[in-house]
Amino acid sequence: MRLDELQKSVLANPARTGRKTFMQTGFRRNALVLSISSLLICCGAVLLRSNAPPRQEKAAASKKLTASASPTDAYRFNTLGVAYMNQQRPADAQRYFEQALGADPKFAVARLNLGISLLGQQKLEPARVALEEAARQLPRDPYAWYNLGLVYKDLGETEKGIAAFQHVAELTNEADAYYFLGYLNTQLQRYDEAIAAFQKGLALYPYHASSEFGLARALQRKGDTASAREHLARFQKITAEHLGAPFGAGYGDQGRYSLAELPRSTVVDVPAAIPVRFTPQANAFVAKAGSGERAAVGLSTGACFFDYDGDGKPDLFLVSGVADGTSRLLHNLGDGRFADVTLAAGIDL
Repeated sequence: MRLDELQKSVLANPARTGRKTFMQTGFRRNALVLSISSLLICCGAVLLRSNAPPRQEKAAASKKLTASASPTDAYRFNTLGVAYMNQQRPADAQRYFEQALGADPKFAVARLNLGISLLGQQKLEPARVALEEAARQLPRDPYAWYNLGLVYKDLGETEKGIAAFQHVAELTNEADAYYFLGYLNTQLQRYDEAIAAFQKGLALYPYHASSEFGLARALQRKGDTASAREHLARFQKITAEHLGAPFGAGYGDQGRYSLAELPRSTVVDVPAAIPVRFTPQANAFVAKAGSGERAAVGLSTGACFFDYDGDGKPDLFLVSGVADGTSRLLHNLGDGRFADVTLAAGIDL
């Protein structure tokens, strides 16, 4: 019904004649508000469109950034991304890992870390894509296979997860990988394989709380109740005495390889080394003691200042650098003088 027809209907009803003026005013006000709102929305859209750069300009700016970037920039962006991951901010970290790949598309560690940041946001399918590519580029990097195994675990692709963690176990003896092998085999009701994996993990690290709990659960499901109670008691002792902590769901709480990787840059420009020349000097610190002067300290490969007698003056310990030499303890007498107290202190090194 149009606005004029609705107004006529209201006016034609005797029961509503008392509200005629109110209804007419209300309809006019609503129509005016709708008109103004539409006009403002249209103006806002025009302004946004006029301020937004064209696609060609965006593409050119992105291309310019990539062209001006260097491997050094890629390492810097990757380091910033790792820092944000350590602050539990995976979305911010993702942007820096993407910038690292923009600076160096072949920087495989940045792609690995991108997958970890996506996993931290539970964006499992994009994480899978990034981590599968990282594992292909870094076939001997346990970080890539470990986090790919975590993605497969969360996606419910248990067999693929087992294969990934098995690869980690082949690359490094890490108790965490054996825990997940046991966990995933338990999901498939392969209790013998699960028990063997948990036991391998505990052999590598006896205080692995999650492996103790997983072993107790696998034994219980297999029907070995007595052994299950024994390992559950061990799990409770480990956690109660803070000898170990079970895995959690947060970033870095699922093992050392669940953290983002921070490689050392091999492309950073290093200034030339400052030339250093050494000149042998006679020992000028030994004060006169008794009738003669003790100066038989010899060459030293190291020195340590510390107040060994608590008199408030830093004493000096010199390590001998010759085969038949003796390390020396020099007592600070003040005024730049030191006395050799090696024999008096009972030191014979």
